[in-house]
Amino acid sequence: MMDPIRKIEAILFAVGKKMSIEKLQILTEIDPDQIKTLLNELRQEYQEKSQTLKVENSDDGMWKLTVQDKYIPIVSNLVQETELERPLMETLAVIAWKYPIIQSEIIKLRGPGAYDHMRTLVERGFIEKTPYQRTYKVKLTKKFFQYFDLPSEEAKEAFLKTIPQEVLEDAESLDKEIDEAEQLQESMDKEAHHKNEINLALREAKSSD
Repeated sequence: MMDPIRKIEAILFAVGKKMSIEKLQILTEIDPDQIKTLLNELRQEYQEKSQTLKVENSDDGMWKLTVQDKYIPIVSNLVQETELERPLMETLAVIAWKYPIIQSEIIKLRGPGAYDHMRTLVERGFIEKTPYQRTYKVKLTKKFFQYFDLPSEEAKEAFLKTIPQEVLEDAESLDKEIDEAEQLQESMDKEAHHKNEINLALREAKSSD
């Protein structure tokens, strides 16, 4: 059985975005009070390790495993040179961190707002998109690497080396579980929508008789 604190760590890593205690409870089946205690322990653990990662707790009660700003050169450079909003910078940081990446994964990690972020980044010349199956491959451009003076695969590999292998494996497994749960929910939502449309059509047909 996976250690509860490692399970929470793996979920935060796999999801890559802010999570509420309620959502973590659904995914872990752990008591909310215990989850909060474990999150604080995990935050303290990362602080003591002085790794490139940190566990954040925002004012709205959401938790996130993220990269410390000082280890993402693109964040400080973007602030100074392009004055882009922080949400857009974070989307670019995710693309750089997980590159190569497909658009659907970016949306899963950053939410629907990432569509606008990517449109702006394409206009600025930092990324480009090419059709891939039913979505797009998102690629970092030469301008990105020249502008920020960053290596590609070397930076990614160096970053991943700071994460325990068991966390990477657990995150990959949990990522699949989360995808399956989201696909099931999407299927149920579509089915409910179709039923509503059928019921509406039947009522309209009866009213016209």
